[in-house]
Amino acid sequence: MIPFLYNVAQAYYKQFGQEVSNFTFVFPNRRAGLFFQKYLSEIARKPIFSPEILTIADLFSRLSGLNTADRIEQLFMLYNIYKRASGSLETFDEFLFWGEMLLNDFDDVDKYMVDAEQLFSNIQDLKEIDAGFSYLTEEQITAIRRFWSSFIPVGESDRKKEFLEMWEVLFELYTSLRNELCENGLAYEGMIFREVAEQAKAKLDLKIPFERIVFVGLNGHSKSEEELLKYLQNRGVADFYWDYSSSLVKDPDNKASFFIDKNKLFFPSQLSLEPEALEMEKPVLEVIGIPSVVGQAKYVHSILKTLIEEEQIMSPDKALKTALVLPDENLLLPTLYSIPEEIDKINVTMGYDLVNSSIAGLMDHVFELQRNIRIVSGNPGYYYRFVLSILNHRYITRVAGDEVVRLRTDIIKYNKILVSVEELSIHPLLSLIFKPLEHWSDTASYLRDILALLERSLSLSRLEKTDDDTSTRSIDMECEFIIEYYKTINKMEDALKNVDAEMSVDTYFKLLKKLIVGITVPFSGEPLSGLQVMGVLETRALDFDNLIMLSMNEGIFPMKKGANSFIPYNLRKGFGLPTYEHQDSIFAYHFYRLINRAKRIYLLYDTRTEGLQGGEVSRYFYQLKHLYPNMFDIRERLAVYEVSSNESISISIPKTPQIIGKLSAFLTGERSLSASSINMYLDCPLQFYFSVVERMQEEDEIAETIEASTFGSIFHSVMEWLYEPLQGKVVTADLLHKMSKDGRLLTEMIERSFAENYFKANKIKRLTGQNFLTGEVLKRYIQKVLATDAKLTPFVYVESEKRIAVNYTLPSGRTVSLKGFIDRIDEVRGHTRIIDYKTGKGVLTFKNMEHLFDKDAKDRPKAVMQVFMYAHLYMLEYPAVVLEPGIYYLRNLFDSSFSPSVEHRPTRTDKDIITNFSGLREEFKEHFESCLEEIFSIDTSFSQTTTGKPCEWCNFTNICKK
Repeated sequence: MIPFLYNVAQAYYKQFGQEVSNFTFVFPNRRAGLFFQKYLSEIARKPIFSPEILTIADLFSRLSGLNTADRIEQLFMLYNIYKRASGSLETFDEFLFWGEMLLNDFDDVDKYMVDAEQLFSNIQDLKEIDAGFSYLTEEQITAIRRFWSSFIPVGESDRKKEFLEMWEVLFELYTSLRNELCENGLAYEGMIFREVAEQAKAKLDLKIPFERIVFVGLNGHSKSEEELLKYLQNRGVADFYWDYSSSLVKDPDNKASFFIDKNKLFFPSQLSLEPEALEMEKPVLEVIGIPSVVGQAKYVHSILKTLIEEEQIMSPDKALKTALVLPDENLLLPTLYSIPEEIDKINVTMGYDLVNSSIAGLMDHVFELQRNIRIVSGNPGYYYRFVLSILNHRYITRVAGDEVVRLRTDIIKYNKILVSVEELSIHPLLSLIFKPLEHWSDTASYLRDILALLERSLSLSRLEKTDDDTSTRSIDMECEFIIEYYKTINKMEDALKNVDAEMSVDTYFKLLKKLIVGITVPFSGEPLSGLQVMGVLETRALDFDNLIMLSMNEGIFPMKKGANSFIPYNLRKGFGLPTYEHQDSIFAYHFYRLINRAKRIYLLYDTRTEGLQGGEVSRYFYQLKHLYPNMFDIRERLAVYEVSSNESISISIPKTPQIIGKLSAFLTGERSLSASSINMYLDCPLQFYFSVVERMQEEDEIAETIEASTFGSIFHSVMEWLYEPLQGKVVTADLLHKMSKDGRLLTEMIERSFAENYFKANKIKRLTGQNFLTGEVLKRYIQKVLATDAKLTPFVYVESEKRIAVNYTLPSGRTVSLKGFIDRIDEVRGHTRIIDYKTGKGVLTFKNMEHLFDKDAKDRPKAVMQVFMYAHLYMLEYPAVVLEPGIYYLRNLFDSSFSPSVEHRPTRTDKDIITNFSGLREEFKEHFESCLEEIFSIDTSFSQTTTGKPCEWCNFTNICKK
């Protein structure tokens, strides 16, 4: 088919020849104007002067004498007007959100030439509508009546009162803002449109510096645009061409047809365009579901490869007839990386959003850092998460590599939740970033200093990479983004010079981010050659043979986004302001017009259902499938990933010579086995292999809250220090009660233990926040242990944290190095007790010795095995003692029936408290040595657990997939 713009260019050149250079052509966007110029040059086949190319916004600006005001300046101006009009004490921070909303509403009011006084009036009586709104249609009046009837009488709701109180000042805000802007020779876009349109409506003599104005490819108009078009038509200088040839667009049941009848009736074309020949073959429309956002971009590669193989793309000029359309502009970079190398020329019409660049990401981290500065004891510091986000950013690691590595290591090693400014100032760039901001006015220079140093550093690194052309180009692009960000800050600073601003640093960041969102960095390239990559709005009036549209999900295209507005829906509808139906018709027209002349159409969508994303294909596809099935060769398919079976493969590690060599370290004394590692082997031999034999560990992280292991370490240290002065002495109940009531002593001990085990620092500091609460919990546990011990008095305290190190000879002749720490040893009623502290809940019973070493048992009492091992090893040194093993489960201490004694329960009814371990020792020794022999046996592999219970907290589940 003939492209629409080609058809218009052909008709005008055929009628006017080179005189066409004297005309002005108005298009929906600049891209359409470039393609029109290309087609005109092809038709002329000789050099001619180009006609003037404008957009509709350009035309209004040329006809108006006003300059567009900066958005930020408008916001502050409106805020000051609001404070004067309402007497409100609301801060600018609070005003910002709905100030933006009001500016958008005022823009709509002017573009659609609404009587603002009537719109913002407070209707006290429904009869006022009948009296003053006669110029509106019956349908519009009905919509207005429907809204105000729900607000009369006013006294029904406090919210209605608040709405009406705000509503009453809106007209004053609207008029005052317009007057203040006019006094300064400024305007917002809607004001410019309204000024020109009102002059046109009043038939004033507008100075039109154009011989003929030709409007091409427009569709939906605001009231102000319509008035100008009528005026120019009546002046005899305007001509209009509408792209309404598609039978889908002309279908009255299709929302795309919303504006057709009106436009063709009031603004007919003066020249006839060539009739479009009907293609014999149906266009191929392929809908492809892909369970990934980025996967869609990657799939573009295979589609383009197919088009190349089928010779649909043979050269850059041929590629010009292929378009990649991105409703979700975040897919731009993944899409660009997916384009085959054979396509050497690419034209990106949409540019790359500055907000998606690496420098914008770094600045977002800086904003979060400054928002969350903390002052502790008069010294400023930053929360570690925000600090690490910055230190891990590639720009920072590139510029301050060694210092960053050292800093990150220190923060993690010493568990620094709050990092002081002094600690961070170890490099010029870090000193600039980690500088507290006291006032918003300091922010611009603060950000500029960071950006300037970054740009200089990156430029220097570019000079060092003379042999790497790709890397050099990448740095050039990154520097371009940094410079653009720098310019945006300057632009914002200029805007704020003209206003009396008082705001927080946080609000400054919000305003800057709003500016950044609107900035795009254009890609350089030949605009009329190569594959076209564009957003939806850039496709207006353009035609392509091959269309690849991504993100064709309901909610993305068409966009499911209600406009933020202070004007309720019924009032918008009643006064002719745009509503969501208007937006729906606009997007429907864009889609159906775009696919009208295409031969191959690929619609890609994300099939995943996540959060608010429904995984649903766009309604446009269902409309094509069910309403127009005979017009396209529709093909549906899902692109799926090949994934492995969910069934996990059993893993077993045989003891190779290399593994036996590593195990021998436990036989030579280089390393020692602990009770916890033996328990790990009984739980899961494979986990024992990974953790103990291969020493695989999780990467160190900062613990914001006290983890179970750290909680236990803090508790153990406090108990050791409390009993330390009593070593070898008789402990009485009075002494323990006095110690329990000494809150200051317990607090000091807990703070000291926190410093040593959690903060890993010599300096002891007061606990705050969650750490304080954890300390209070610890204090209750400690007091409960002391109360439990008081019931056993008098007893002799022997020692705490006794280290056991034994070279243990097995029946096979192997000697295994074993180690352990006995939490506490005391003497009660002639028995020596070995006590193990456990911070959780647990059982102190066991069925039999086999149960302690049963690898298939889910409820194996691991703590009993551990305390029995300590008892067995202790008796190697003190064989004559009467040994009584015990376990203090801290969470069980609060049970009235709690006893630390271990019980042998072969059946439910039989119970035997272990008061002398020597009677069980031989049987324990037999099973214990058998377990150790198995660990070092060449014939036994390290296999996975059979129960699955240890997998709940295992660090290696991603490896074994159990």
